[in-house]
Amino acid sequence: MAGSPQRKRSRQILDLAGRAAAFGAALALAVAGVQGPLTLEEGSLRGDAQALRERRAVVAYLRAVPDPDTAVREADIRTHSAREWYLLSYPTGRIPTMAWDRARDWVRSHVADAESWAPEPRQLTLRGDKAFVPPGTSSWVSYGPRPLDTVGTTNDAYQWGRTAGRVAANGIAVDPDSPNVAYVAFAAGGFWKTTNLGSGVETWTPLWDDKDFVTQAAGAVEIDPTDGNVLYVGTGDAVGRAQFGAGIMKTCDAGAHWMQLGASVFTPFSPTHPAGGNRWDNQSVKVIEVDPQQPSTLLVGTRADLYLSHDGGTTWEICPFGPAYTDPSVTGGPIRSINRISSIVLDDRGTSTVAYVAVGYIGREANGNNGVYRFTVPSSGCPAWPADFTTLHAGLPPGTGNGVANNVGGALTGRIELAQGIGADAQLTLYAQVHNVVTNSAEGTYVLRPDGGATAWTKLAGSSENNYRNCNGNSSFTNQDWFDLFLEVDPTDDRTLYIGHIDAFKATVNAGYDAITLTNLTSAYGVQCPEYGAVHPDQHALTFIPGSGGEAFLLGNDGGLYSNDGAGALADWRQLNDGFNTTLFYAGQLGADFAGGGIGGVQWLFGGMQDNGTASWDSTTPDLTATARSIGGDGFFSAFDPVAGSETTGWWLSEYTFGSVYCSDDEGADGPFAANCSPHLLGSADFSAPLILDALHCSATRCSNLLFGEDYVHASGAYGQTKPQWAAVSANLTRGGPAASIVILAAAPSQPTAAAAGTNDGKLWWSETVFTGAGCTQAAANTAAFSCTPNPSALWRDVDPTNSVLPNRAILGLAFDPSDHTRLYAAVGGFDPNTPTTPGHLFELKWNGTAWTRTDKTANLPDVPASAVAVNPHNRKQVFVGTHFGFYYTDDIDAATVTWVRYQHGLPNTIIRYLTIDRGPAADPLRGTTLAAFTFGRGVWALKLPTGGGGLP
Repeated sequence: MAGSPQRKRSRQILDLAGRAAAFGAALALAVAGVQGPLTLEEGSLRGDAQALRERRAVVAYLRAVPDPDTAVREADIRTHSAREWYLLSYPTGRIPTMAWDRARDWVRSHVADAESWAPEPRQLTLRGDKAFVPPGTSSWVSYGPRPLDTVGTTNDAYQWGRTAGRVAANGIAVDPDSPNVAYVAFAAGGFWKTTNLGSGVETWTPLWDDKDFVTQAAGAVEIDPTDGNVLYVGTGDAVGRAQFGAGIMKTCDAGAHWMQLGASVFTPFSPTHPAGGNRWDNQSVKVIEVDPQQPSTLLVGTRADLYLSHDGGTTWEICPFGPAYTDPSVTGGPIRSINRISSIVLDDRGTSTVAYVAVGYIGREANGNNGVYRFTVPSSGCPAWPADFTTLHAGLPPGTGNGVANNVGGALTGRIELAQGIGADAQLTLYAQVHNVVTNSAEGTYVLRPDGGATAWTKLAGSSENNYRNCNGNSSFTNQDWFDLFLEVDPTDDRTLYIGHIDAFKATVNAGYDAITLTNLTSAYGVQCPEYGAVHPDQHALTFIPGSGGEAFLLGNDGGLYSNDGAGALADWRQLNDGFNTTLFYAGQLGADFAGGGIGGVQWLFGGMQDNGTASWDSTTPDLTATARSIGGDGFFSAFDPVAGSETTGWWLSEYTFGSVYCSDDEGADGPFAANCSPHLLGSADFSAPLILDALHCSATRCSNLLFGEDYVHASGAYGQTKPQWAAVSANLTRGGPAASIVILAAAPSQPTAAAAGTNDGKLWWSETVFTGAGCTQAAANTAAFSCTPNPSALWRDVDPTNSVLPNRAILGLAFDPSDHTRLYAAVGGFDPNTPTTPGHLFELKWNGTAWTRTDKTANLPDVPASAVAVNPHNRKQVFVGTHFGFYYTDDIDAATVTWVRYQHGLPNTIIRYLTIDRGPAADPLRGTTLAAFTFGRGVWALKLPTGGGGLP
């Protein structure tokens, strides 16, 4: 494959690796160094440029996404995690306690639920081989992806079948008494159930779609071993931080009804545990175990400490232990004072249950407590340190559990996953999969057989990083073990293991319990391997199906859920993703006249997703399957020409990390998107750099006005033979901090030369001279005379130089009044307590020619990040806001006191990342037909726009 057309991207991807590392370090400095303790998903990135280049040198060729044998992908995941926290917590580095619960309570008390916009329901219709899917008027309509087809893409990207969003760590459970009943938790896509597992046509039902459900971040799942109707589901994304914790959800009727437990405990900055409050950022739940001998006793491991409940989750106690543990209620101080619980297993063979608990902090700042601890589960309270604990560190990497921080010469041990089985001799076999915190790869698999009194682990020969290979002997690499890692033991054979890294492996342990043989079951990047294409990479969870004798299991990863009923045999892989709508979108675009039938009678949408690249859907498909386009990995802003656009005509643009723009004039139909479509960066771009196409101001045959944001704004008004012709049209618009970037752009519907830019450090800028040219006028728009040229001398005005009204928090959403380019609306992220003198989340900004009027229009909106705003082109008074807790609109934005109402109506209470309105029909292109919500966890949804006042279509 040395001649792959993607080889030319090698230098660019290499540069992205260094940029990812630099961005991550900047995030840590920007908040930790100024506003309080915060690290980059914790610890130093492997940012040494020379080391990255040396690793890259071993790559034989480069396909369309970063290869797993570099630190690039690792850096991307870490940067995403840090970026999400930064956008929520800037400028203080904190999220208020119980933020989502407070939002729910506020909405229930202060925000009315709007009536439907139509008197009768509109049904989603899919018919024949060409399906027109009308956006709803009485309710939101889902447009998937359900699922995402990565095989249908025609460009040179990796292909992994039909995929969904990311399954959470420990996020799969099968009812032991009814193995046709299974549950799966998605990191940001809610909690789902099937009652026909194994049928071959599994149907999945989301259980958390109520409009008031406090989160869609489902995590660790545990079924009560004494009652299959009782389930506990932890919330929050414990390994990737896509969303944050809001307690533990419990059901006593197999998911029909739910109660929230520990809302004030498993939350950012817990106010109740320990006494005085916990300064730690997030208590997302990594693992839950129910004591089979005391089913009201729960053991919960989080990103920050071990918790016990002895009353089924009603009350909780934090359980401190370890030689370097410090009370987390202490203000300030190093973050390494806490214990990150990475795994728990219970041995209930005796009169009392014995717990084995792994502390596995993933960064070099670890407190030195990383290791394995044993104690008898008490009937009340916590085990006392050190009297009730046995430390099981002997034989693990040197320095494990010695209380010395890793970054000052302590242990190499990072994340630890535990699993257990019973041997043919009826003795307990305990395994530990150990991550090396320095190399961020597999340190090895260790075994301990404690029944005979052994207290020292043995490392299995053949279990180091260089033993993980694919079919042709190339390294599979394990450099994401801090993120994707699991360990399970065959319930019928304690010498058969399953280990998840980037790939999933089956492992056989020899009779002497001192060596292991590994078999790669997935070879996700091994293009020439027979396993390639069956399963998505980045493995997070594996659960055996009861009654299968260890032959059948479910596997969860970044691409969704898979089953195998042949102990990992290639022929037995099956994807189960057709029923899930769980992808994580950053942004996207609709085709023209979406509600009226679309371009040439075909509806189009295009968007970018976390770890699933970019994808398009069009109504020529008979279902909601979207097709992967352009590069894989992460996808962000994307755009296509709604006038010339079809699958084989018009320009299409997609984006990878840090402003790497790809483009094609045939949507990749004849080959990969070109790699040279990025502007020349003058500063630094955000992880998800804004890229927009002005779809309202076009010539008679094509749309080409583009805007791109980094620290500077770039514009293109024309295409060359192969790419946009970019020019910088602004100075640096950020405050100049190390993590500062432009994160949102908007173009004015009423003036093709006007635009606005918002930054992640609270700056908002406006210009009415971004483009120039005699043909660049509103009157010439959508005629043959229309033509615009970027204006390097554009004048930009700072909307609020001192942030006297506009909060110094991330500006996440922008929209112009459709009839007045001097009036715009800004959606502001973060939380009011972080800027107490300037609260608010939705602002109107008006330029009168000499000064700005800045008006807070937040009114009765909840105090959660507002991440998107749009204005109805048929009614300038009707404004829509998408938030991290619901969708809202007002019919009178001009009112002295605005009244917002909520309009969920079929839309799950998920994070709305981006709102967009389509280009209107040919007869009236400025009047769009459809509002689309690109959500971070539940795919794309759309509504037909009301054309009159009062919410009526």
